[in-house]
Amino acid sequence: MSRRHVLDGPVDYTIADDDPPRRELLPWAVLRTRVLDELTLQPPLVPIALTSSIAPGGGSPTAAVSSTARVADGGYCGVVARPRDAAYALVTPGAFRARVTAPGYLPRDLTPAIDAARRALSQLELAGTQQLHVNPPEPAPRAQFRAGRGVMIARSAPLSGDEFTTVDQTPPPAPDVVPVSDGLAAPRLPGTRLAGVPLTLPDQYLHRDNALRLRGRIQVRVNPTTLAPAAGANIGLRGIWFDYPSSTTTAPQAADLCAIQPSARASHPAAAPIASVDLNPGGPLRRTLAIALADAAEIVVAPTNGLNPLGGDVLTIEDPLSGEFEAVVTAGFDPIAGPTAPARIRLRTPLGFLHRPGAPVQVAAPAATVPAHASAIARDVLAGDAVLFGAGLPAFPQTSVILVDAGTARAAYYRATQYPAENGGVFSNQIALDATGRFVWPPLARVAQVRLYAELGGLHQQRDVALDYSGDIPIAIVLS
Repeated sequence: MSRRHVLDGPVDYTIADDDPPRRELLPWAVLRTRVLDELTLQPPLVPIALTSSIAPGGGSPTAAVSSTARVADGGYCGVVARPRDAAYALVTPGAFRARVTAPGYLPRDLTPAIDAARRALSQLELAGTQQLHVNPPEPAPRAQFRAGRGVMIARSAPLSGDEFTTVDQTPPPAPDVVPVSDGLAAPRLPGTRLAGVPLTLPDQYLHRDNALRLRGRIQVRVNPTTLAPAAGANIGLRGIWFDYPSSTTTAPQAADLCAIQPSARASHPAAAPIASVDLNPGGPLRRTLAIALADAAEIVVAPTNGLNPLGGDVLTIEDPLSGEFEAVVTAGFDPIAGPTAPARIRLRTPLGFLHRPGAPVQVAAPAATVPAHASAIARDVLAGDAVLFGAGLPAFPQTSVILVDAGTARAAYYRATQYPAENGGVFSNQIALDATGRFVWPPLARVAQVRLYAELGGLHQQRDVALDYSGDIPIAIVLS
């Protein structure tokens, strides 16, 4: 090992050039996941890209953390950085942000999954301990805390430091125990956050960015050579499959879904509440004073008297009979000259449609419908999705306004349309056939295959149709 002497004033330092660097100062994978197409359950056949933002220690907006996004075959992707630089982001909710994009798919924000991947100590851990008790537990096969992987432990006090160690080779005695190779340098209180290095996320499923319409024609065979429009026939969804592989091996799922307009304005997690509401717009008529593009996060409105500068108002934009009608929740506006002056009003979720200057705006007073219809999201929703899934949705009115994620920053109003359905011989939410027997249904997405059931008198037919999202699906049904 080579040595050299450095003289700094009266102090003579001996430096060993070959000393190995500390582990946390070397590049590590700090995030790792795999993305799959939710319909095929396979990696996307297009290039994927990952972008990330790692907050520096203390959340300083001026400092920077050097990190590199990595993408590999098979849908695997992640971020590489020095654990010491990324320590604050690794253990702090919201400080490590990442997003995956791919052509033909909706962007997926990985930040909620990153926050869910962290752990917290479930009990007081004394200095020197090498058995960390964590919550939630890490059951086999231990994707997060495998032997040899890193563990970043948050500091116990402002003047102490975060600690970095590795998972020990010793088999863990219980799912809630993480054995580490180095004993703690300082005690840690219950609730102290820790993170695996890398933060290992479950498979992340990408949603296609387009929807299709089921359209077709139902006819009845009058005689061997003659077909006639099946006037009065009923047709509905009997079941659906969420992915192509399951459509060949399992029975269909219940068709508990509805179409929404505009498309989802925010991501909504599974179990988020859904309720049907009456908006009841009223009060003085206001208007937009500038063009507001779809996906814009603010609108310019006058007058502002009666609006809450802190936000929370529900505003309807456009006439309720307009195709661009929507309801938004405000996030407040800056002080203005007076109640009649225009204000640039921030919105909690982006607009779904383009609105031109002069569009009417009213304050709404949402109230639950009577009888109240309530449900919850069964599958997570990404911003841009055109369909919601949830048990009980077919019991909602065929067309209604629904509120999703009430009481959160993601609260959003949508116009919901139920699909025609059939259950046990009972048809609901029917869309009448035209004079030629043709039908067109609302946009459908996130479904790989559908089971249709048509009936007219004593005639009936069941059809399983695999969906190809390259265009609308024409369906011909002949009852005989």
